[in-house]
Amino acid sequence: MIISSKLRKLDIRLQVKSGTKPRAVNAAKWIVALLWLCFMPPIQFAKAQTTKSAGSIHKIVVLSDAGNSATARHGVSKLEDTLRARGITVSESAADVSNADAVVLAGISGGNGPAATALGNEASPSGAESLAVRVGTSYQKKPAIVLCGGDGAGLMYAALDLAQRVSWTKPGSDPFTFARSTDERPFLRDRGVVIFTMNRAYFESHLHDPHYWERYFDMLAEDRINELVLTFGYEDGGYMAPLYPYFFNVDGFPDVKVVGLTPEQQKQNFDSFRTMIRLAGERGIRIKPGIWEHIYRGARGAGQDGKIEWASDGTHPTPGLVWGLNADNLVPYTVAALDKFYSLFPEIKETQFRMHNESGLFDSEIDGFWHDIFHFYSTRRPEIELELRAKGLAKSVIRDAQAQGVHVHIDTKIWMEQMGLPYHPTHINRQDQGNSRHSYADLLEYPKTYWVNWSLWNGGTQRLLEWSDPDYARRIAQSARLYDGHGFAFTEMEATKMLSDPPDDPPRNFLNDRYKYFDYEFERYWAFYRVMGRLAYNPDTPTDVWEQEYVQRFGPDAGPHAMRALELSSRVLPRVVAASIPYSMFPTTMGWTEMMHIGSLPIYAAREEGSDIAQFENVRDEAKRILAGGDTAMQRPEDISRWFSQTSEGILREATAAEQASHGTPSKELKATLTDARILAGLARYHAALQLGAVAYNLYKLSGSLPAFDQAVEYQRKAVEAWREIVKTAGDQYIDNMYFGTSLRGFPHHWKDELPALEKEFAELVEERQAAQSKPGAKAVLPPADVNAVAPVVALIPGSSSGAPVSVDFKVRAKVTAPAGVRWIRLRYRHVNQKEDYETLPMTEEGTSGIYSASIPGAFITAQWDLMYYVEIVDGHGTGKIYPDLEHDTPYVIQSVVH
Repeated sequence: MIISSKLRKLDIRLQVKSGTKPRAVNAAKWIVALLWLCFMPPIQFAKAQTTKSAGSIHKIVVLSDAGNSATARHGVSKLEDTLRARGITVSESAADVSNADAVVLAGISGGNGPAATALGNEASPSGAESLAVRVGTSYQKKPAIVLCGGDGAGLMYAALDLAQRVSWTKPGSDPFTFARSTDERPFLRDRGVVIFTMNRAYFESHLHDPHYWERYFDMLAEDRINELVLTFGYEDGGYMAPLYPYFFNVDGFPDVKVVGLTPEQQKQNFDSFRTMIRLAGERGIRIKPGIWEHIYRGARGAGQDGKIEWASDGTHPTPGLVWGLNADNLVPYTVAALDKFYSLFPEIKETQFRMHNESGLFDSEIDGFWHDIFHFYSTRRPEIELELRAKGLAKSVIRDAQAQGVHVHIDTKIWMEQMGLPYHPTHINRQDQGNSRHSYADLLEYPKTYWVNWSLWNGGTQRLLEWSDPDYARRIAQSARLYDGHGFAFTEMEATKMLSDPPDDPPRNFLNDRYKYFDYEFERYWAFYRVMGRLAYNPDTPTDVWEQEYVQRFGPDAGPHAMRALELSSRVLPRVVAASIPYSMFPTTMGWTEMMHIGSLPIYAAREEGSDIAQFENVRDEAKRILAGGDTAMQRPEDISRWFSQTSEGILREATAAEQASHGTPSKELKATLTDARILAGLARYHAALQLGAVAYNLYKLSGSLPAFDQAVEYQRKAVEAWREIVKTAGDQYIDNMYFGTSLRGFPHHWKDELPALEKEFAELVEERQAAQSKPGAKAVLPPADVNAVAPVVALIPGSSSGAPVSVDFKVRAKVTAPAGVRWIRLRYRHVNQKEDYETLPMTEEGTSGIYSASIPGAFITAQWDLMYYVEIVDGHGTGKIYPDLEHDTPYVIQSVVH
């Protein structure tokens, strides 16, 4: 049946070239068909041409049966606009087919329109947002392309993809040069971007600009992002805390209002929000409000002291903030406000809530508040899905919601409030191991009673500089499938822009106006949204989706080098977060590796630990190990430093090649992109020096070795030089007053703000060295790097695909290749529960096969948790490594258990 289906599809392709009507294939065609079945992948073409010669397509008929789907109509309209921009006449009339050069058939599966009919039931896409595209077909003897969606959104995605491919062609050439046949369906159901409303003037400049939302949502739709999480009330000094009175009044609560907000301004807010929701919906994007503050109490013990210089303490009426809420009316007001909110904005079907005391609730209020709110949803709004933020969320609160019949799921972070590497950390920092602040904690238990949505807090890390790494985007999307997850969200670029800026300060671009090449600043970050959205929809998305865009923007010579420079530079800050920061930089509102220097070398040497403490050795343990002569399988500071140095060199090499390929006339956009990449290359050099300098300083502190102190001084000199180069590279590309956080928490406004402190700290380090006394016999120094060391290789043998049986020993086996022999190899394992530490078992060789194994005891395997494990190995030369290798894979194996 499958073969005959494929043959029918092939027959369509064969008969198109001959221009004949469908007929049975002859013997020769059957032979060709069988060869095609054996050697060609089904319906996957990177490029296909219509039968018209290049440049001969001047008139195209688009026949669409999108019906009442505004989403589908949006996609088809964008395709038609793109064709017209290429000088092509577009008609929507079937009467014009006879005079057309080509036809586009667009429709939705299950209908009777030409697209669905052309594909037939077997080939039509099924499921939400699924799509099929067929290139090289025909319609009424005219070359045709078929676009079909499983629903309106799927058709929109197919049409927008084709429009994008048409845009890569030059006017007058074949517009379908880059068109391809494909079948796609979403890998992750929910693909969201998170916006914070941190500054009133900045947010309202967008809220009241429909053209902004049209452009923003156009971009999100093209990149197949289908959800916008609009977060109200986060580190904003009380703005939108809570959101309701900014949009409407609530009957029975005349005293709860926004101080100074006029009825006209409130109506404008309401109308603008309605417009925003409509424009999003037309593009297949759901608005999910994130209600993060229920009452504003300032610094009065409710977790809302954001250290914002101008913020109110919440004890008196303040212009622009809500007044009139108190402990007595909080619950009844919130219930009434929520009910009216859903009545006024019926398109909203899901709401996210912050659950703990940073929402303004006192600890003593939390359980009662949520019990009453859940009662409202169960009795008045049972259709609304609730997303509960995991931080500070007690399991008793989850059970309360479920007992009342409320539909809830959990949202939690992937890698604390920063952008770490593209997997869930192997072992989180111990400071928060006992709670759910970092990530999933002990929430992934069975039997499963909720699903988990995963959020990447990239906005705490890469806030300003351009970012795009397809490998990272692909791997982080795959990581979001943990616990059968189907939702993933990331913060928009410049997510905390103007945080701590006074609320009435005029919005401004952070890129200096003389270098501006965009209408809206988010357009700078097209490559970020492209890879994050498209690869969350389909991890196998063809690379031309972004590669061709670089060519269009920067030319065929410079484009590939610019792309590679940006990909390499995008890997710097996630590595800094994972391997080279003190844990105090955990919160988005307190740590910013993109622009903050890490502190003096002595402070860094005492506090650095990274944020995957199973994969990366900290600088203190490295010093202790050098003195003791020990070994480790972890990545050592020496390895981390080498990675930073090599990555920096690669970035600079590609940036130089891109600049040279522009033939001395780089565009503003290319200059800005390469400047950002070079700044990140400087940050990589800074951390390369910092890592080794901190180890050397710790060697001095532990042993009294002045030669080690001399090494520390020299490495810190290199770190300061790297920062000076960053300042020089940035030049005046960015304005001086960029606000991404409060000065009371040490947030700078430009890289040059950090330089005086760096130079002062270096002078103090030199003074400390001059005053240091020699300790007899203390000569320990950083050993020279063994650049020729070859790590042993471990290939893990896959475990049971049907799940590990409960209470039965589970054997882990691995093939080892170690020319220097095996000094030791061990298995590390735990449940998929971050509150646990890893257990350890030695692995032993099975005879002389090179296969090593160890068995997780059956007593450890329960139905409550899945298992996770990895292997550590050190060879006879002392070279170590952990497998799976984090450079290419998630660095542990998740083994399901039979539940």
